[in-house]
Amino acid sequence: MVLMAVGLIMALSMSPQSKTPNVEDSNLDSTEHKHTNHLIDEASPYLLSHAHNPVDWYPWGEEALSRARDENKPIFLSIGYAACHWCHVMERESFENESIATILNDGYVCIKVDREQRPDLDEIYMAFTTAMTGRGGWPMSVFLTPDLKPFYTGTYFPPEDSYGQPGFKRIIVELLKTYRTDKNTLTQTAEKVFVQMSARFNSVTQANSTLKQEMIERGVRRLRGSFDDKYGGFGQAPKFPHSLELSLFLRYHQATGDDVFLKAAEKGLTAMARGGIYDHVGGGFARYATDRAWLVPHFEKMLYDNALLTSTYVQAYRSTSRPLYLSVVRQTLDFILREMTDDNGGFFCSLDADSEGEEGRFYTWSKNEIDALLGDKSKLFCDFYNITSGGNFEGRNILNVDSNSDRVRNVTDAEDFDLIAADYIPLLLKARSGRIRPATDDKILTSWNGLALSAMCDGYQITGDKRYLEAARRNAAFVKSTLFEDGALIHAYRNGKQLREEFLEDYAYYVKGLLDLVETDIDHGSEWLEFAVVLAQRAIILFMDENGRWFLRPAGQEDLIVRPRDETDGSTPAPGSVMMTCLLKLNRISGRKEFLDTAEKGLIAISLLLEQSPQAMASALLAVDYYLNDKLEIVVVGDGPVREKMIAEIYRRNLPNVVLAVGPGNCHNVALFQGRESSGQAKAYICRNSVCGLPTETLQDLKMQLDEL
Repeated sequence: MVLMAVGLIMALSMSPQSKTPNVEDSNLDSTEHKHTNHLIDEASPYLLSHAHNPVDWYPWGEEALSRARDENKPIFLSIGYAACHWCHVMERESFENESIATILNDGYVCIKVDREQRPDLDEIYMAFTTAMTGRGGWPMSVFLTPDLKPFYTGTYFPPEDSYGQPGFKRIIVELLKTYRTDKNTLTQTAEKVFVQMSARFNSVTQANSTLKQEMIERGVRRLRGSFDDKYGGFGQAPKFPHSLELSLFLRYHQATGDDVFLKAAEKGLTAMARGGIYDHVGGGFARYATDRAWLVPHFEKMLYDNALLTSTYVQAYRSTSRPLYLSVVRQTLDFILREMTDDNGGFFCSLDADSEGEEGRFYTWSKNEIDALLGDKSKLFCDFYNITSGGNFEGRNILNVDSNSDRVRNVTDAEDFDLIAADYIPLLLKARSGRIRPATDDKILTSWNGLALSAMCDGYQITGDKRYLEAARRNAAFVKSTLFEDGALIHAYRNGKQLREEFLEDYAYYVKGLLDLVETDIDHGSEWLEFAVVLAQRAIILFMDENGRWFLRPAGQEDLIVRPRDETDGSTPAPGSVMMTCLLKLNRISGRKEFLDTAEKGLIAISLLLEQSPQAMASALLAVDYYLNDKLEIVVVGDGPVREKMIAEIYRRNLPNVVLAVGPGNCHNVALFQGRESSGQAKAYICRNSVCGLPTETLQDLKMQLDEL
């Protein structure tokens, strides 16, 4: 572990997450505030929420970095995000504190970063923080030399010394004293740390040229070893959804028939859908549960969680036909459309956990509120959702379903019980809509929009609800028209303001979304395929090096002390792994061998890491699975009502590694259509590893062929 630069006891990370700024308050005219700093012209709601702190914040950029160099001042870098509860605790306690602000303004150049806008900076300085302290989290507090090298790192600090931890005020005073009186020692230590960390970032991992099925086997077995058989999910508390790992379990079960992994996936997905982490009134999932049993969430809702979970529940529904999973898909997508969708078709980042100054206030209920709403039917509702006078969260109630709920269901008249979903839940949703809402981080990130685009496509395929297809079309049209300029994807957008930096995650996640849309928006598939090819080609040029490694940013970024890359999954999948799966699929659709060669090179580059830590690389294992195993191609050409029934039958099935191409007869602009024609009547061609069966023109024949796959 890298040694810390100074001898203070580190105040380690508190639990991250959950507070969205009130954008309206942040945008008030500066004359109404005692303080206004350099964040006032930013687009990020998180940055705007700090624009009136007494701390003289700068956004990350040349103005702040030049000032640090010119005045020879250390930099205090604070990284957080809008849905981060402890970020806003530290703001209230320290950054709104006049005496602390005076020390910071006098001795430091203070920079505030929204990690969602600059994931590259977050990746770099989080790596330093975890190496120097053994832990990470947000808010991230990093002290840098003027040449951007960390000499002290941490996360949340209380304002004053507390429980044996140094307070933020004492830390900034002692660090500044050290910087002024013994700068050479401090900068030498910072340089030593930098050299060690730079070697990690720049290392070329030895490649194993053999990509083996055993990698997948080892990864799923190790993941299964950390699975919580009692409550579902992975680990103890806090407990995160881990949708990628559950998707890997479902895929492994289908490939091997091993029911252990299907049962584990179902255990986790069912527990989350029944627990308090799921919003039983409005749909959608909170970021994580604070307890092992999924009851008490940290109430913020993130777009990426809900998008990834939706796709996993779709996969689970196709595997099991369980109505619960279909209901979760519908309710979660409806939540996104209702509360996280902009008029232009973009999807917002997150919703806050807090409202009216209390965490979870918007989402929790007293029994008296339920009684007043439901009258004589309240008892049935409260019994089923475990609502009591004492509550289960700070005197209020988080709706949840458990074994007691099952007993209530079993002894209740079916018609009365159906009213819970049909009538009672809408009453609660209507009543809740009159409350003071949690604030929304309404910036639009291209990367997370790509994940949501995939979710909308997946949802449409199993529900047939055209609202989801229309939302997917509008999103793709918006990104293409507004977030794609001069051949480049724009990372972030809000109210007409753009962050024009280019990130691998935007290209990877959005290409995946477009490929899902190609198979879903069958009337415009060629347009979305063309867009996906353009983005994939640019991504290869910008983000991949000669060794096959994928980097998060293009080379030559002058404000980065190292070029970051991230090959393991976090709360979102490793973007390089997602891109490699996309390239493999593009190769099958377009016939372009360069996509296959590039994906193969990238997989080989991470093969040794996959051997060592497969349990941390679910998205890479899914890419290896696509590369190694049977590829299915289904081509439907022609027109008429039979075609629609054929497509619906294909959508209904769990067909991993499938490429679906739908087009009219005599369509030659896509490689998969070549030699597959129809003069009018719909035909379906099913091929495995480029070996095709006879075309079928009836739904019954198609079902028989699909059953044999």
